[in-house]
Amino acid sequence: MRSYDDRTRVDDDIGRRVLDATVDLLREVPYSNITMRSIAKRAGVSHGEICAYFRSKDAIVAEIYLERLRAAPLVVDVDQSVQARIAAQFSQLVMLLADEPGIAAACSSALICDEPSVRAIRQRIHAELQRRVRTVLRSGAWPEVAETLEFGLLGALVQASCGSGTFTLTFGRESASGNRQNVDLDRVSDYPPRSRRRGGHSIHR
Repeated sequence: MRSYDDRTRVDDDIGRRVLDATVDLLREVPYSNITMRSIAKRAGVSHGEICAYFRSKDAIVAEIYLERLRAAPLVVDVDQSVQARIAAQFSQLVMLLADEPGIAAACSSALICDEPSVRAIRQRIHAELQRRVRTVLRSGAWPEVAETLEFGLLGALVQASCGSGTFTLTFGRESASGNRQNVDLDRVSDYPPRSRRRGGHSIHR
């Protein structure tokens, strides 16, 4: 089975129809009621065709999330503080599926699947989140800070998958948590860090 990125023009047409059909179904019925056969029927392709390009419905939904994530604008206002830029990016991505609770719930379920094809898509999702966080933090951001923010965003997205009210609550909780921690992101976005280790001790400049 070829990966999604390696498909030909004909394959892309089939893939597009399958993704669009799945989105339509998720707006109508619960994810648990959707099958590969029902997606194939809505997309106008055979069951054999859909199985040749997607190993499962979880893989289809993971692709839908990756596509939505990549399509989200990435605007960095250099006049804002780093903390403000991070908050803006968190808000945008946590609210990415706020108006699509059916799709959000399906993504939350699909993305924890341990199937190899889904794991491969998760790696691409992680790479995109990493690109966004490090762009917002600037290229010189401490790796540890970027990684912490990436995990925080992933956790927020999972928590916010139950509908628009939960999305809003989740972002508010994440923002409040960030304020309580009072992390000086403008300082830690400069790399290398001001604290360097020598002989197991930290030396502050």
